Amino acid sequence: MNKDLQELTDDTIREIRKLEIVLPEIYRDIFYAMAKKRGITINEDDKEEALTYALVKIQKLSQETQKSAHELQEHVAQAQEAVENRDDEALHTIQDDLMALEKKIKRLQHEIYLDSLTGMFNRRWLFEKFLDDNTFTCKGSFAFLDINDFKSVNDSYGHETGDKVLQVLARVLQKMENVSVVRFAGDEFVIVSIVHSSEKLHQMLSTVYKNLKSTPLKTGEQKFFVSFSYGVSDFDTGDTFSDVYIRVDALIYQDKANHKAEKV
Repeated sequence: MNKDLQELTDDTIREIRKLEIVLPEIYRDIFYAMAKKRGITINEDDKEEALTYALVKIQKLSQETQKSAHELQEHVAQAQEAVENRDDEALHTIQDDLMALEKKIKRLQHEIYLDSLTGMFNRRWLFEKFLDDNTFTCKGSFAFLDINDFKSVNDSYGHETGDKVLQVLARVLQKMENVSVVRFAGDEFVIVSIVHSSEKLHQMLSTVYKNLKSTPLKTGEQKFFVSFSYGVSDFDTGDTFSDVYIRVDALIYQDKANHKAEKV
């Protein structure tokens, strides 16, 4: 399976896990929507290969998660028995087993909550960390951004270069202090802070924008520049994700219009 198709399939799996639905029609709709947005043409062989890969991966992760949960229960029961019997040797053995199990669980969490391309948190982590049933459980500031003309980067320099652009932007955003950065989908990123006001977050992103826009990126002998559009809003406990997203989406639309006006 080629890299673009594998990443597309992995991202589709993450979307399904977030929805907690594994139905063929849901998988198909999300898969083709993502493919269309990324400009990836899917033929019948690709579809069959991607579906097989996805089902195997979902089944494996589900089995490993269930097995880890069962092992954890067994170790806890064994530890309780060892404590009651004052069996130090058994406790040491159980401790070693629990450390190994902890590493395994962390690996599974890495698989579930981190984006494979950028190593950043994914949408599922965002929703489980800050929301309950689409409603924010805390207050803070929220930013949404996407790369300007990202499709032209892929078309001009190839998807591998496009991936590197996403990785560069991810690393730059991660340098911001007291924020959580999420790769939401494709070239879209979400930044959440429970420390900074929307004004402060806007200032921080403005600095990132200016630095990125003035820094040439290189592929082979070619140099090019990238920039992004963004919107920032405060959110409060009880606000819905949809309402906050609508606010920042309107700001992104205006930001993009301003960028286009600057080029004229």
